[in-house]
Amino acid sequence: MIPPARGRTPEDMEALNQAFQAFNEATAKLQDSYDSLKERVKQLDLELARKNQELFENLREKEEVKNYLSNILESLTSGVLVVDNQGFITTCNRTAGLITGQAPADCLNKPLRKVFTHDLFEILVQRVTESGRSISLDRELPGENAKPLFLRIFASRVFDQDQQPIGTVLILQDNTRLHTLEDEAQRNQRLRAMGEMAAGIAHEIRNPLASIELFASLLKKDLAGDPGTAPLVDHIRAGVKNMDRIISSFLLFAKSPRPSRQKCDVRQLLTDLLEASPDLELPENIRVVRQFAPGECWVSGDGELLRRVFHNLLRNGLQAMPEGGELGVSIEPAGTDDEGWNVDHRRFVTLSISDTGGGIAAEHLEKIFDPFFSTKDKGTGLGLAICHNIIKAHQGTIDVESAIGEKTTFIVRIPGWDDELD
Repeated sequence: MIPPARGRTPEDMEALNQAFQAFNEATAKLQDSYDSLKERVKQLDLELARKNQELFENLREKEEVKNYLSNILESLTSGVLVVDNQGFITTCNRTAGLITGQAPADCLNKPLRKVFTHDLFEILVQRVTESGRSISLDRELPGENAKPLFLRIFASRVFDQDQQPIGTVLILQDNTRLHTLEDEAQRNQRLRAMGEMAAGIAHEIRNPLASIELFASLLKKDLAGDPGTAPLVDHIRAGVKNMDRIISSFLLFAKSPRPSRQKCDVRQLLTDLLEASPDLELPENIRVVRQFAPGECWVSGDGELLRRVFHNLLRNGLQAMPEGGELGVSIEPAGTDDEGWNVDHRRFVTLSISDTGGGIAAEHLEKIFDPFFSTKDKGTGLGLAICHNIIKAHQGTIDVESAIGEKTTFIVRIPGWDDELD
């Protein structure tokens, strides 16, 4: 109760008391509203925190899914190129970069026609866009070092969740290795057929050759007192021996060699050929450059057959440099990477023999291991074919790299020795 003041009437005091009472009630209501608002803000804070946590979890899950899909994309053995409707590259995985020779980061957000020198991908995108149907084709493209690249390409449209086209995806499969194996299988089939034919011819010829050799020997005895005609008989006998040597090569080529699995040190084998082989002379105008791995280098193979292979390759290299040059011989031991497993899941030892002769023409490289093919005037064309058969029997590979005016390198890969498997 407000005390009465001088000059105030009871009515004034009553009105003033009512005003204070209304003020107190309003203040109480404001306090209640403030408390209610504070509680509501607290609830909203809790709700916001929960929503933020849900959003964080969703973003984390989406990031995990994104990384998971990205890892799958980068782990694919097929190349993936995605192009939007404007022709810009939006996706390029690691394998696509390896196949095309382009860095994936340099391809993103760039026009397809400016990234690749050929227009094949652009034509496929245009065809798929116009037809709305998927396309699959095999095509040969130039690869690194002018080597052909055989690709199988799948192209199809990409749609969003509303089934609206948003671009085109190109799937690239490198079939170069498969194409090489198919060529090798065809070559082996030709070699087998020619080997059977050669074996049959060799047996038919050897019998009359033996008779000619016998009669020539008898004739030489009868003409012992005639120095004028004796050299002619020697010439006949030399021709017979040369023909017998060729037939022996035929038979060696015709029969499939069965190499023994022995622990063979190819480093020592090549050293002996270069330093102690009586039938392999190194002219003074030939410089030998060796790049041998330190220590012993063991392979699983037949030492005698491998000696025949490397003797032939070294002799060919020397014959290719009549005016002198450099003979390179190198050995790379079995590595630790994933490249080069053979059917026994063992590593390969790589041996290379190179010469600085005139090189081999491109049209001859495909035939270099075919029997009876030779660029030499007096060659039988069986030496490299026999080498190919021997290395193939070792479950290895033999290849050649050359061009006119460049050095020629024969690359032989042989399974390394494995103590557990051999």
